[in-house]
Amino acid sequence: MRPGSLAILGIAAYSAFLVATMPARWLAARASPGAYEMRAVNGTIWKGDAEAVVRVGRGTFTVDRAEWDFLPSRLLRGRVAYAMSLRGAGFEARYEAGRSLAGWSLRDLAARADAALAAAALPWIGPWRPEGVVSAASPALDITEREVHGELRLDVKGASTALSEVRPLGSYRADVVAEGAAARLNVATVEGPLRLSGQGRLEFPSRFAFTGEARGEGTNAAALDPLLNLLGPARPDGARAIDWRTR
Repeated sequence: MRPGSLAILGIAAYSAFLVATMPARWLAARASPGAYEMRAVNGTIWKGDAEAVVRVGRGTFTVDRAEWDFLPSRLLRGRVAYAMSLRGAGFEARYEAGRSLAGWSLRDLAARADAALAAAALPWIGPWRPEGVVSAASPALDITEREVHGELRLDVKGASTALSEVRPLGSYRADVVAEGAAARLNVATVEGPLRLSGQGRLEFPSRFAFTGEARGEGTNAAALDPLLNLLGPARPDGARAIDWRTR
């Protein structure tokens, strides 16, 4: 082999070594400070862990441990992807995060969080002081700058609020189907004295409409009236008509 070829091979091998051992803190130093901040970074950009502070809406979440592991097999599908694991006070999540020419993607999402954390991301929920456990699951979500495609299931177990003495109010399920620039939402009651049902539509990024009904059942039905009155006006059958819209 010619000396020039040997030199090129040596440079390529050394470059590959540098990339493979590139410390994760190098990437963390170039992360967007407006979205998140990484701390106590260990490992390489291919496999490692860190602490992080994530900003969502007007609130922040502290991730006690974020782990990532590069998935080289996904390159054959035209995607750069990592297996991700997040854990913090009151929440945990596992998913595969990927990037292709088409945009971002999430695969095999499984997450669980205390409902109270929602108040940090959505300040208008704060006065309700929600309680319960929220679980999220999705086989696939594909995200571009203006569109989202995929399905997401949300389960809320043991839901309660400071605005009602009835505890718990029940458990509920919401199925979301994203179809590009908009998503359809269906809400149903799994169990509990507060019965909720309805359908909604979200037009990204913030236009939302939801219609449905709420009613109380069982021995606690009368005690739910103050909360039901906040959800919507009474109909002749005693149920409250829900009609929420944003523009």
